[in-house]
Amino acid sequence: MAFSISRASSCESTPACRKSSLPGVALGCEAWLPRDDMRVISRSMSASGFNVRTVERVTGLTHRQLVHWDNTGLIRPSVRAARGRGSRRVYSFEDLIELRVVAGLRDKGVTLQAVRKAVLYLRRHHAEVARPLARLTFVTDGKRLFSLTEDARVVIDLTALGQVVIAVSVGQLVDKLRAQVEALAAPRETSVRVGRTSYRVLVTPDLEDGGYVAEVPECPGCISQGDTLAEARANVREALVGWLAVEEGTAGARAHG
Repeated sequence: MAFSISRASSCESTPACRKSSLPGVALGCEAWLPRDDMRVISRSMSASGFNVRTVERVTGLTHRQLVHWDNTGLIRPSVRAARGRGSRRVYSFEDLIELRVVAGLRDKGVTLQAVRKAVLYLRRHHAEVARPLARLTFVTDGKRLFSLTEDARVVIDLTALGQVVIAVSVGQLVDKLRAQVEALAAPRETSVRVGRTSYRVLVTPDLEDGGYVAEVPECPGCISQGDTLAEARANVREALVGWLAVEEGTAGARAHG
């Protein structure tokens, strides 16, 4: 079922600020993300994937939910699938967007069955949209689920229940997710001491395989890693001791040469 809507006269310049033709229902101003921008963000954030622990922190979902949604085909990790015991799921940034969209709809009261029904409809009838959950904007009141389209006059009714009062903007969600991922991936500065000298250490979280990578910027090639921050610091200090010993031996050889 499709509903005709008209653009709100108070905000003609904003494509997503529209007034619904449904009595007493208005769609508020939303931040729309053009598809070209979506592809740029996806490429910039897809240099490496995100492991399950990172996905849980960013999306607020549980491990059980991620496994269930993967096993039932709702949202599967597109970078690396689970293949037996001990394997790790690795998700792309676009996967994170889809997960957050579904989580947001569930928070608004939409049942998982309704979400599955909507996704199935979109995949069957809108094959031109490769990742509908990541690229479309949805509207819901917790019962009925709609998809806003590029045509300002058309809203697709995906569940045929209730009245529309709440908008979920994928564009705003993408910005928030990007900020969260960048914050998680940001290097942390610490230091280690060897002898009487203190050395600056940069520790960067590994969002794909887990753990941390630690390096000493002033000692090129002095890099180590660990499962925890403390282990990464200890390991890079050990690597630094070896690095300094090699440098000292090289310097001595040059002096005698």
